[in-house]
Amino acid sequence: MLTLDHLMEDLRAALHPAPPCQDACQKTCEILKHYSNHPIQLPERLRQPGSPCYARHLIHRQDEDGFCVVAMVWAPGQGTPVHDHGGTWCVEGCVEGHLAITSYRLTDQPDPQHVRFEQEEYVEVGKGSVGCLIPPFEHHKIHNPFSELAITIHVYGQELRNCTRYLEDGRDVYRVEKVPLSYSSMPIPC
Repeated sequence: MLTLDHLMEDLRAALHPAPPCQDACQKTCEILKHYSNHPIQLPERLRQPGSPCYARHLIHRQDEDGFCVVAMVWAPGQGTPVHDHGGTWCVEGCVEGHLAITSYRLTDQPDPQHVRFEQEEYVEVGKGSVGCLIPPFEHHKIHNPFSELAITIHVYGQELRNCTRYLEDGRDVYRVEKVPLSYSSMPIPC
């Protein structure tokens, strides 16, 4: 069975020294595809859901490697609003369960506090699915509308300490809100 130690070895070999963004995403996609399609042994602490929001568990904090790895646990009904990844690339792999992911394209910013989006794609993903977000194409939301727990592993180009979330404020208009992010031991903005 694969372990987190194996995953970290493979990521360090592929991402140190840091390759250009496109290459980093391609290499990380290949690695997460492998780990998402095989049983990976996750410690119990990384399998714990949050309440009332999804749990965000730190696996590896950015150091000389220049990347960060986080496990997210999504209980049925949990999800995010539309958000970005603070300008860094991200590769997400589903290692357990199923999720619904909706991507958006920014179409207008009528003022600094409001934007308009157009929905681009809605997909339902499951174990073995891998997706990549490269700024400026990074606006999306994730939701677990299914009856079982879902777990994803996210590899970021750097530690994601804050992001922008977009809250529906009327017909196709979203309010812009910058939020700090934390890990499961602290509250997560819903």
